[in-house]
Amino acid sequence: MRPFIVTEIEAGKLPRWGLLLLCVLYVLPGFVGRDPWRTEDAAGFGIALTMGRGGLSDWLMPNIAGDMVPAQGPLPHWIAGAFARLGSPWAPDALFTEHAMVRLATVLLLAAALALVWYASFALARRPGAQPSDPFGASATSTDFARAIADSVLLVTMATFGLITRMHETTADVAQVTWVAAFLFGCATALERPVRGGAIAGAAIAATLLSRGLPLAIAMLMLLIALPPLVRAFSLVRRPMLATAIPVTLLGALAWPLALAAGDAAMQQHLADWLQAQAETASGPSIEGLAYFVRTTPWFYWPAWPVATWAIWRWRQRWTEPAVALPLLAAAAFSLQALIAPQGIEGRLLPAALPLALLAGVGLPTLRRGIVSLIDWFAVTSFTLFGVAIWAWWIALMTGFPPRMAYRASQLAPGFMPSGIVPGLVLGVLATLAWLALVRWRIARRPRMIWRAMALSCGGLVLAWFLLMTLWLPVFNERNTYRDVALGLRTALAAAPEDCVSTRGLGPAQRASFLYFARPRFDNDGACRWLLIQDDGPIAQTPAERLRDAEPVWQGQRRSERGERFRLYRLDPFRK
Repeated sequence: MRPFIVTEIEAGKLPRWGLLLLCVLYVLPGFVGRDPWRTEDAAGFGIALTMGRGGLSDWLMPNIAGDMVPAQGPLPHWIAGAFARLGSPWAPDALFTEHAMVRLATVLLLAAALALVWYASFALARRPGAQPSDPFGASATSTDFARAIADSVLLVTMATFGLITRMHETTADVAQVTWVAAFLFGCATALERPVRGGAIAGAAIAATLLSRGLPLAIAMLMLLIALPPLVRAFSLVRRPMLATAIPVTLLGALAWPLALAAGDAAMQQHLADWLQAQAETASGPSIEGLAYFVRTTPWFYWPAWPVATWAIWRWRQRWTEPAVALPLLAAAAFSLQALIAPQGIEGRLLPAALPLALLAGVGLPTLRRGIVSLIDWFAVTSFTLFGVAIWAWWIALMTGFPPRMAYRASQLAPGFMPSGIVPGLVLGVLATLAWLALVRWRIARRPRMIWRAMALSCGGLVLAWFLLMTLWLPVFNERNTYRDVALGLRTALAAAPEDCVSTRGLGPAQRASFLYFARPRFDNDGACRWLLIQDDGPIAQTPAERLRDAEPVWQGQRRSERGERFRLYRLDPFRK
């Protein structure tokens, strides 16, 4: 490997206020001022809500109002459920609602993930083998260099396209990314404090098994065991690290499965279903899954993967250095567990994003100026155009001009009536001015710091996300919430709110939303007076069928979704 020098100017730290502001603008938008959104966001919230309102069996067997979700591990929902219990269960419009508290738990997990990534990269970059050459005594200090690398890694993480949406949903994905960050931090810490680092890594593996399940947990455990024979620095701490990590992993991972195994027949069946779901997630690879991986990863991991690829080439003669070996092996192991899935799922791609960011951080000091300019040009061009498009479509929606654009924008949420747009408008203008100031600073001053290559990429993605979650948040909320439909159901059930409701075809997101807004007593096993049916597809646009011994009471659907309909019937209590 050719030597390289990093001067004090190049290792200049990113101002703490600027880094913290970027983190706040990355973390908070998307969590404030919205309802549970359909599909995975609402479904994840529904599990936590059921735990927060339920008893021991609900905490041991993840479910949404009695509908079991055996593929989900309980740990992320335990955390969210504990926060949900602190929220108000009766007032969806209150300040501290159950949904607000679950979102707060997600915010804290995401903030913890970013902090752990920074400290993991700092610990790795501070090691002598990762430091730049210093034949003339002109290089920056080891602490300044490590801090500059850690700042850069954090920028790469926040600039990664594939993370931005998934990290702002109330699902297990945020917790799983946090456990991956904790695992990398534990491995990095183990080089200096093997017992502490081994305990952190072992706890992260156990938490992973209780979140996303066996395939990823096994990949992390195998990686931890493989590090000592492959990397000399880890071989020196192998015994205390593994002697701590493995017992912690076993104790943390086996508690929940053993509790289910020792429980009643329902708990034992839930354990069997969970194990079956784990086997299915590792039943690949398949042509469909491989095609999804090849098609998705180039944009999902941008801009981390080009710089990480450069780092692998630039450090090819020193791959056993922990700052290179740990993220490289982790990215390979986590990508393998995504490849063996029978179907392509974004959640399976998330774990590899963090080690790729760590690997990109190692490559940034040696990036050629032309590559840095190319990354900056792409960031300025793409995010400026994206920002202009967001503003143009929003102005068309608000003003009705030009008519064709306004009509297309209105189709996102038919019937949407804008109100209270001033706060979002002010925030959007301030964010846009901040982006223009960042671009001007980058072009005019041409800073030489290591993190300069990722400043515009991170700032641009944060700008785009911030604009979408301020200007367009009311539209997206109208399009994705079930609030109005659920309140209609609640009014229909007011005649006999104490009677249970059985369901047919009701999806997890819909079940969770109705549970939150309408508070019905779902019970598919009992003789209920009410029957709620969900129709999907073309049948939702046909006249509703008549049921024997059942009186139609209510019918509803969201304005933005004509391929979905809900019907409520009052059943004859004496039917057979």
